[in-house]
This record gives sequence, C-alpha cells and structure tokens, in this order.
Amino acid sequence: MRGSGPRTRRLRSILKRRERTTPERRPALDALGLGVLARPLAIVYTDTDDFTHRAARDGILHFLMCFDRALRHLRPAIARSGGRVVKVEADSLMLAFPDAPAACRGVDAMEQALRRLNRGRPTNEQLAFSYGIGFGQVLELEDDVFGLEVNLASKLGEDLGRPGEILLTPSAAETLPASLRRRLAPYGQVGFAGHPMPVQRLRPRR
Repeated sequence: MRGSGPRTRRLRSILKRRERTTPERRPALDALGLGVLARPLAIVYTDTDDFTHRAARDGILHFLMCFDRALRHLRPAIARSGGRVVKVEADSLMLAFPDAPAACRGVDAMEQALRRLNRGRPTNEQLAFSYGIGFGQVLELEDDVFGLEVNLASKLGEDLGRPGEILLTPSAAETLPASLRRRLAPYGQVGFAGHPMPVQRLRPRR
C-alpha cells in the first residue's frame, strides 16, 4: 500500500486492528472503517492501443514522450469534468469522478483532446485509448482506489475495449440520465468471477 496521507494511515490502523480482532467481531469493525474511507465514485480505466508493439518498434522513451505529452493535455479536460488522475500504471490511467455522468463527460472531453493532439502528428506519435467505466462504493485513499467497480472498470478498459471504445458496467450505465442513455448500445455479456455481466457501450458523441 503506497502513500502516507491521513486516509492511508487510517486504513493501515484499521487493518492492524482487524488483524487483532476475532472473526465474529470483524464485520462491525469493517462497517466502521468503510463508513470513514468508502464513498460512491465513478472509476475510469484507460488502456493505450498497441502499447507493446509501439514500445518494441519505437523504443520505450519515444512512447513515454508521447504518453507524457498526452497526459499534460488530458489533465485539464479531466479536471473540467470534476475528475482527477488517481494514478498512472505503465500505459494505463486510473481516473476518479464523482458520478458516472461526469465520467462519461470526462471521457468525451479526453477523446476530443486526443483528436486535437493527434491532428497533423506522425502516426507513431498519435495515441488512442480504450475506456472502462464503473460506479459504486469504493475505498478511496490519497493515491489509490480499491473496490469491485475498480476491478470491473480495469477489465473493461484494459482487456476488452478497442481503441476509442467506452464500456460501462451495469452499475455505471443504470445511473446515467436520459441524454446519455440514448447513446448506450448493448455490448454483450462479459464473464467476471464466473458470473455473466451485461456490459453497455457508449456511442461516440456527435
């Protein structure tokens, strides 16, 4: 567990106390800890198209140059939608937004920023992302977020999404207003932990 902020320190304290607590008393302690550290958030996980091939072809420093430049342009678009960059993991971003509609607006803004950034650049300097969006109760620290919807967003964004594709978990899709629901299209059933999960795709904004 990274970080040394107050929320991270609080979690470490709760985990140490939990380790000393008998199993039958842990649920009450868990409820107390989650009441302090958990809240509903929309999580966006991105993945960069063709990262492995690009790094092998052009070198890791070339890729990092392009990725860092894109991140500098994307941060303002993310912030304007109420989001923040939680962390960068290799060629992926984990973002947090207050709700699923804000996450969708943030992703739309990111796509617009990427199109502007890519315009006129050599092919090997252009970037394309896929996106997974989840929404639900998560454990929020200063520089990390944990929870089921985090895992689901990661699976959709990193494992399933194609370049430019925005995939939503059922929890994220069901909280969208009518204006965004009209852009949803069924993606299909996705297996997660042995259970089928209906996934929705957000069509590009016109």
